[in-house]
Amino acid sequence: MRATRTKAAKSVDSAEANDIGDEVARQSTGQKVYALLREQILNLDLPPNTELDEVQFSRELGFSRTPIREALIRLASDSLVVLAPNRGARVAPLDLDQVPQVLEALELYERATTRWAALRRQPHHLDLLERRNREFAAASETRDPRQIVEANWAFHDAINQACGNKFLAADCSKMLRGVMRLSLLAFRQNSSDLLSYADVIEQHNQMIDAIRRGDATEAERLVYEHSDEFRERMKAFVAGVSTADFSLAGRG
Repeated sequence: MRATRTKAAKSVDSAEANDIGDEVARQSTGQKVYALLREQILNLDLPPNTELDEVQFSRELGFSRTPIREALIRLASDSLVVLAPNRGARVAPLDLDQVPQVLEALELYERATTRWAALRRQPHHLDLLERRNREFAAASETRDPRQIVEANWAFHDAINQACGNKFLAADCSKMLRGVMRLSLLAFRQNSSDLLSYADVIEQHNQMIDAIRRGDATEAERLVYEHSDEFRERMKAFVAGVSTADFSLAGRG
């Protein structure tokens, strides 16, 4: 009887191991699909408002529909995909008329997360910030807009992680993800933005220093000024040569 129970137990263990293995493989496939579709969306290979057909992706990529559906759900949480009941999925639109409001909201998010990071950061957060800025410096040397934008997002995400509020951090990083396509479009419109990033790297260093010293007021001021470069680039992209009508008046 003991031998029978042992064999049954081994059978259960084997089945559980197979289930775990299947789950790991499924998650790995889902991650691959997510990374692939995300890259195509951010690179604008899949333009805004493009319909995303699960069946077509399954046929083209050679994966089942389950990891594709999971990838689309993750992309929706990144604000890169819109999921509509009974209408499937599509690439999120780029609503240029909403850019001023997006920039205002993003500014408030970043000022809050940077201020709190100065008050709540831990040693490992400072290490991460230093590493992310080195990665940004390396990305800037490639002159590749995609790498530069991604590395800049990672730096500011590291600040968000240090703010001590996971909800605010997640919302701020999500909003930053949402404007990445706008930033890439602006890069393509004006290649002069690729000339030098020494000033941006130095601004990052100054923010890291203020956060390290726990100077919340200085950290908030620095990120406010730092974001001006991005706001100006967005103004030029939305309004063209003349930016007189693109106003963010009322900020204080």
